Amino acid sequence: MSGASKVMYSIANFFTWLIVIGCVAGIVLFPLIMTGILENTTGSSNSELLGYIIYLGIVLFFCIISITMVRMAKKNGTSKGWDFLFIVIGILSGNIFYLLGGIFGMIASK
Repeated sequence: MSGASKVMYSIANFFTWLIVIGCVAGIVLFPLIMTGILENTTGSSNSELLGYIIYLGIVLFFCIISITMVRMAKKNGTSKGWDFLFIVIGILSGNIFYLLGGIFGMIASK
């Protein structure tokens, strides 16, 4: 894995970990709001909050998968074959660092 690609993936992982922390916080806090332990200041109904919990669970799942894939690529010392997937993940997630890491990795493999 080239140096620039490796750095981009590390930066992307940092931001992905921030998203994971936010998802876990939401998954913990929204049920507390739904049960009335915390005050609902937003005016959202319980069904809306349940939708948020499901959404955060899906985002959390895909973040864990992307973190795992980057760790596997770093462990192997190369991201060959994974770079295109990281480009797609970067586009879908809006994380520019996955996108740049994939582009740099594809350029470095040539």
